[in-house]
Amino acid sequence: MGTVATLAPIALATPASAAILPVACSEAALQSAINAANSTPGSDTLNLAPRCTYRLTTELPAITSPIVINGNSDTITRVSGSFRIFTVNGGNLTLVGAALTNGDATGSSIQNGAGGAIVVTGNGSLSLIGDLIARNHADFGGGISVFDGSQAQVNGSAFTGNTAAVNGGAIASDGSTAVNFSNLSGNTAGNVGGAIANTGTLTVEGSTLINNTAPNGGGGLANGVTAQPGGTSTVTASVISGNSASGVNPGGIYNNQGTVTLRITVVIRNTPNNCLNSPTPVPGCRN
Repeated sequence: MGTVATLAPIALATPASAAILPVACSEAALQSAINAANSTPGSDTLNLAPRCTYRLTTELPAITSPIVINGNSDTITRVSGSFRIFTVNGGNLTLVGAALTNGDATGSSIQNGAGGAIVVTGNGSLSLIGDLIARNHADFGGGISVFDGSQAQVNGSAFTGNTAAVNGGAIASDGSTAVNFSNLSGNTAGNVGGAIANTGTLTVEGSTLINNTAPNGGGGLANGVTAQPGGTSTVTASVISGNSASGVNPGGIYNNQGTVTLRITVVIRNTPNNCLNSPTPVPGCRN
């Protein structure tokens, strides 16, 4: 005869469902919503109030879980103090249709001085979709800064008027960053990389890097910086034009011991030249 075992039923945990949270038009409401989303393991969506300007006087909580923020064409801006707008610390932020302005990372508590509007650190990830990143300031990455081990996707977004005291007027990346169908114009770095300074892995596709400035090279793109050479950049179907540098270093693309691949990309009318005198040559770039 066989033996039939009777098993007690096992209670299975119900996965946490994603929450959709409306966010009233106030700094306190935005802070509270981020804290609430961080407290759950699932991905939560924050719907910002339409036609709102969120005026920040203190730093927002760091994002440590998956959060989607629907911006509804709103503006999130710093009005006093010194801090960046968003800190992604091991979390995952998707930001859709918002403007981030006047961030200043030089007073932020996490990765101080990096990422005037957004910093991505702690193996976190960022996705920008249809956003405006304008008039933010940092030492590295006036707009956003992506640390080693973290990644960012920039899609259909614009960076303008951002400044970095050192590298990466719009974007500084040690991690993995993709810039797709976006416009980076009028950004400034104090050293190299007026638009982008990359020492990690960068892809740029269908984008424009125009009228950015960096005195020591790479007004458009710096692949490898003075203190940290190396990096891999692939630029496809894009335009790098009207960028400027001082002295003999190129205003278009500055490559310091890294690899730059240009595919169907126009590098033209940069000052003092496009790629001439780059420490490491840029194949396919006409000077």
